[in-house]
Amino acid sequence: MKLPRIASAVATAAMAPAVLLASPAFAADASSQAAAPAAPSVPDRAADEPAGTLADKPEDGKPEDGKAEKPEEAEKPEEDPQAAKDRAAVEAILADPVSGPGVREAAEKALKGSAADLRKFLDVEWARERFTDDRVRVSQIISAGGRAVQKAGKAAMKADTQAALTEFLDHGQHTARYEDDLVEVARMLDGAGRGITEAVNRLLNGGTPEEVREFVANGQYKIRAVDDRVALFAMLDGAGPGLKEGIINLLKGNPTPAELRTFVTTTQHELRDDDNMVLIWAMLNKAGPELKKAAIIAINGTPADRAEFLKTGQFTARDKDKAAGDAQTGKPDAGKDGSTGTTGNGAGTGTTGTTGTKAAGSTGVTAAGGSGGALASTGTETALIAGGGAALLGAGAGLVFANRRRRASTKD
Repeated sequence: MKLPRIASAVATAAMAPAVLLASPAFAADASSQAAAPAAPSVPDRAADEPAGTLADKPEDGKPEDGKAEKPEEAEKPEEDPQAAKDRAAVEAILADPVSGPGVREAAEKALKGSAADLRKFLDVEWARERFTDDRVRVSQIISAGGRAVQKAGKAAMKADTQAALTEFLDHGQHTARYEDDLVEVARMLDGAGRGITEAVNRLLNGGTPEEVREFVANGQYKIRAVDDRVALFAMLDGAGPGLKEGIINLLKGNPTPAELRTFVTTTQHELRDDDNMVLIWAMLNKAGPELKKAAIIAINGTPADRAEFLKTGQFTARDKDKAAGDAQTGKPDAGKDGSTGTTGNGAGTGTTGTTGTKAAGSTGVTAAGGSGGALASTGTETALIAGGGAALLGAGAGLVFANRRRRASTKD
């Protein structure tokens, strides 16, 4: 026998017992598997059924834990075509910027209601609320308007119809306001500076209602600020110490147009009066009887009284003292104090602060301007005269400077 065949026979003989021994165990395992019952199968689950076993779903088909199944939401019925049109109309009224508060409130309420509420708003409530709102608007315009606006507005209110109110709000008020603006522009020429004068003349000779309204509402202030600065520099020439200091401090502070206007129309006159008061108190030191009497009356009077005293009154009093002295001595006398009169600081009766006319017989500028009026007198006149010139001068000057300091601290 050949060698390969011998090796094959030996291998077969060696494997035979192992095969025979393993066969019964294999057969027993196979038989046990065949005898075991098959596991129950799970029915196929529908595609839209939630995952889980049949045990998860109650047998009677009712939901677990007694919870009722949610019914499908009913579809919202389509709105009636007429109701849809009414809703759109109400929404347009609500969006209109002209609609007043009463109309808006009623429109919002109607939009939250039914189709009948929408129709009721359009047929009844809209006109009623609009009439009320328009009456309120016309009243507000009348209260803030000029003479022509007030006249036209009152006529519309007296008519008491929607047509009259609408006509005034849409057209009448603008025509009347243009008339009032022209009157206001023409009034600006009184005491105006160069810039305002030129602008006003240009508008009066062909300005449109829109241009006039813009000038009255805004444009005048910028132009007037330039004129006021020019007026302030003009005031410095011949100004008293208080006024001069006030002008310099104002210009250093980069003032607004409103601050410039306030100084020109109000503050300058207060400072002029302070300077005039100092001048009058200084006269009492060596004043004759008539001059002293007139000076005290001016001190106790108004700013206009003091300006008038420095402009003319002091010279009349000095002439009386001079005449009395001549009568006593029999020779000419220049007056008890031997002076020729003291003049006040620069005048300014207009809003632009222009300088005034010089006093007769004076080499200086006049006192602060003001409206005329009778000189005032108080019961302190006799006591002041008896007190002595030096004491009066010290007390009066102290009061004036204290007043300046108080005014400065108040502004700060």
